[in-house]
Amino acid sequence: MNWILQVSCKIINVRSGDELPEKCRELARHFETQGTPVMIGGGVLAYTLLGVDYNEASGDCAFLILDPHYTGTDDLKKIVNGGWCGWKKSVDSKGRSFFLKDKFYNLLLPQRPNMV
Repeated sequence: MNWILQVSCKIINVRSGDELPEKCRELARHFETQGTPVMIGGGVLAYTLLGVDYNEASGDCAFLILDPHYTGTDDLKKIVNGGWCGWKKSVDSKGRSFFLKDKFYNLLLPQRPNMV
């Protein structure tokens, strides 16, 4: 992105999906200061992170995920109900992990240009 679009980016690497919740505070800060979507890729499918809900007191975190693989009409109800966009906990109520323990993830955080 830096070379082609002249957009500088910060990169966060995690060795395991278990490490992603540890990055919630840093991701929340990114959304507060930059407001740009975060691209997630690595050893599995790619996602776009649109936001985080981070509770500083408890450390709980949820991720607002958009699956960029959706192809179809711009029908918001279909997109949300189909699970293509929504809030994901790192571990759901059934104990299933959204981010896989045995996969690495790279997060690309585009930085807004500094304007005078």
